[in-house]
Amino acid sequence: MKSYTTFFLILASTLLWGQNSTRKIDILHTGVWKQARGGERNYVRLIGDVQFSHEGALMYCDSAHLFQSTNSIIAYQNVHINQGDTLHLYGDKLKYDGRTRMIDLQGNVRLQDPELNLTTSALRYDRNSGLGYYTQGAKIVGPSQDLWSMRGTYNSNTDVLLFKDSVVLITDDYTVHSDTMMYQSELERTWFYGYTEIDGENGTIYCRKGFFDALNETSWFVDSVYIYNESQLIRGDSIFYDQKEDFGKVFNNVYLSDTADGYVVQGGFAHYRQATSYAFVTGHPVYSLDVDGDTLHLSGDTLLTYRENDTSERFLKVYYNVKIFKSDFQGRCDSLFYSEVDSTFKLYNSPILWTGTNQMTSDHMDLKLRNGNMDSLFMTGNAFLMSETEEILYDQIKGKDMYGKFVENELERIFVSGNGQTVYNAYDENEELLGINRADCSDLEIRVHDNKIDRIIFLVKPNATLYPVDEIPEGEKRLKGFRPRFEERPQLSDLFQ
Repeated sequence: MKSYTTFFLILASTLLWGQNSTRKIDILHTGVWKQARGGERNYVRLIGDVQFSHEGALMYCDSAHLFQSTNSIIAYQNVHINQGDTLHLYGDKLKYDGRTRMIDLQGNVRLQDPELNLTTSALRYDRNSGLGYYTQGAKIVGPSQDLWSMRGTYNSNTDVLLFKDSVVLITDDYTVHSDTMMYQSELERTWFYGYTEIDGENGTIYCRKGFFDALNETSWFVDSVYIYNESQLIRGDSIFYDQKEDFGKVFNNVYLSDTADGYVVQGGFAHYRQATSYAFVTGHPVYSLDVDGDTLHLSGDTLLTYRENDTSERFLKVYYNVKIFKSDFQGRCDSLFYSEVDSTFKLYNSPILWTGTNQMTSDHMDLKLRNGNMDSLFMTGNAFLMSETEEILYDQIKGKDMYGKFVENELERIFVSGNGQTVYNAYDENEELLGINRADCSDLEIRVHDNKIDRIIFLVKPNATLYPVDEIPEGEKRLKGFRPRFEERPQLSDLFQ
C-alpha cells in the first residue's frame, strides 16, 4: 500500500510546482507560436513538440494554450509531465490554473513511478487543501497489490488515502471487495467500511467494518463478522486476529462450526487458534455434536476444544455446571471430558443421566460412541438406577458398577456388577399391583424397552422377598442413596440461556 502514497506525495510536492511560487510558466520549445484571442481572453497558441518547464518540472504535449495573464495553461494530446525522472504523468488534456492552484488531467490518464502505475479517465488536485481525487474510476497497480475504485482521495496533510465505491484490492495473499477503504501509509494501517468481503487461501471473511495493521500483522473485523472455509465457520459481532501468533478473539454471539467433524460451539466470548482448531469459550458456551441425525448439546461455564500435537484427534473439556441434552436422554455433571481417541465422554463429580422414565447416578460415568452413535455407558461407583412408574413407589436398582448397552441410540440393556440390590413393583397376570419385590443379587441384567425397565434377570440366585401392597415395611421401600431428581432434568432452552 505504500506505493499508492508515493503517487500522491509526488503529485503534491513536486508536480504542482510549489504552492508559494509565483514564477511564470516558461516555454522551452514549440514548433509554431501564434497569438490568439478567445472570447475576452488573449492567449498564446503553441503547436508542435510543445515543451514547458516550471520549477524543475517538464511538460510535453502536441499543442497548448498559454494564458499568460492568469499563469495558466490548457495542454492537448500526448500530454506528458516528467519530474525528476521518477514520476511520469500522461493524459489527453491538462488544465492548470495558477490562481486557484487547481490541476485537472483528463482522457487516458496514466501515472507511472518506480512503484506503481495508475490509470483513470480524470484526475483533479487542489494544491490549497492538499486533496487529490478522482471520481470516474481508477486502477492502481503496485509491486505486490492491485487496487481499483470508482472514487479516490488523498489528504497530504494527514498522509491518508481514501477509496470509495466498489473498491477492489488484490494482493498475493487475498482479494478485498469493499464499499470504502482508508489507508494510512506511514503506519501501514488500512480501514474498511461498509459491506466488505476478503477472500484468501485460508477462507473468506465478511464484515461491515475492518482494520488491518500490516506492521504488527493484526486485524479487527466488526459488525456481523463471518470467517469461513471449506470446513470451518467463525461468526461473531467482532473478531480480532493476530496472524503471527495464529491467535484470535471473538466477541459476542460467538458461533464456531466445524463441518468436517460435525460440531458447533456457541457462546459469548472465544479465544481460538485456527491451525489446531483450538477454541476456549466462555459466556454460556454450548457445544452441539451431530449424532446419527440427532444433536447432542453440552453446556457449562467454560468450554475448551482443541487438537493435541497436530494430531487429527479432537479433545473437548467442559467445566462446571455441565448440562447435557439429547432428544432421548439428558444429564448433568460438574465437568466433562471427550476424546476422539476412544470416542468417549467422561462425566465427573456426581454425574446424573435421565433417559425416558429412568434416572441414573454414580460417582463417575463414561459414555462411549461408535461411528457417531451411542454405544455403551459405564457407571462406576455407587451406581443407582430408578424409574418413575404409575405407582407410588419407584423401581430401583443399585450396585457397585453398571454397564449399559445402546442399540440404535436407545438404551437396551444394563448389567449390574457387584452388590446388586433391587426394589421394583410386582404385578399379576392381569397387571394388577401385587406389591414390591425386594431382592439382593450380586450380578443382574436389566432389559429396557421404550426407555422403561421391562425385565430384571438375576444372574445368580437372589435373596428375594415379595411384600404385599399393604404390608411393605417402611425400610424396604427405598434403597440407600435413593434421591429422585427428575425436576433437575434440563430442557433444551436451559442450555441456550
